[in-house]
Amino acid sequence: MQLSQIQYFLAVAEQLSFTRGAQELNVVQSAVSAGIKQLERELGAQLFVRQGRSVRLAPAGEALLPRARAILAEVDGARDAVDAGGGMVRGTVSLGTLSYLGALDMGKVLLEIHRRYPEVVVKLRLTVEGTRTSLAAVQEGTLNLALLSVSNPQVAGIALHEIHAEPMVLVIPAGHRLAGRQQVDLSEIAGEQYVDFPEGWGNRTTIDSAFSAQGLHRSVRTEVVSLDFALELVRQELGVAFLPQSTVERSGTQGIWAVPVPRKWRIQLARATNRQPTAAEDVVMRAILAKARNAI
Repeated sequence: MQLSQIQYFLAVAEQLSFTRGAQELNVVQSAVSAGIKQLERELGAQLFVRQGRSVRLAPAGEALLPRARAILAEVDGARDAVDAGGGMVRGTVSLGTLSYLGALDMGKVLLEIHRRYPEVVVKLRLTVEGTRTSLAAVQEGTLNLALLSVSNPQVAGIALHEIHAEPMVLVIPAGHRLAGRQQVDLSEIAGEQYVDFPEGWGNRTTIDSAFSAQGLHRSVRTEVVSLDFALELVRQELGVAFLPQSTVERSGTQGIWAVPVPRKWRIQLARATNRQPTAAEDVVMRAILAKARNAI
């Protein structure tokens, strides 16, 4: 069993595509296909079920996946040890991120990392399914780190470092029956039509949990993945929304009214606790946390 075969297997398993797996590794697809076939022969088991152009893991592949990640993690650790002896830090870090990061300037974070550690490559992965999937990706190792939003500071197998917190507001149209109020009770607004993020997104979970805690149910009429678009839909009187205060401050209050609520919009940096971070991951973590502290 060769290290390249494990790398090929893991790339295809994570991409569920021989083509995308080869592109991820910057090698020709024929080499990936041949390497995996050889690995299957050596193991005496089929690792992938190939159906036309679609690919999925076979039971043997499912069993191998966590072992393959552990093998490559050990290899990375060995390289870290050698590099550290020579005063060098290098490696690739997959970082899940959100479209909204509060006061954190990710561009400046990446620039600082590049200047100080030119051999560290950061691959940003913008979440398309929310915090729930980002947490799972960190736990299983498909993401090294992730910026996400959870209301519960205790998540099994995950270390969370808060990098941003700000008040949330209930945003309603200027002509709404509650416009002018400085506070509202959740029971007064349970029957409203809401504009919110999809289920599984951290901010959606925070608000859903608040209503559930009081035995209330709310209806989300429109799901979006953009704070500014959610605000615009409220201005068009298509519903009401819970948003970070800075979104309103940035765009202005024309056509809307913002009511303070006792909830915080939180953003955290997450890493798995079942393995030691690589030197490259440590560099990225320290850069993000330092920039977040300076932004406060």
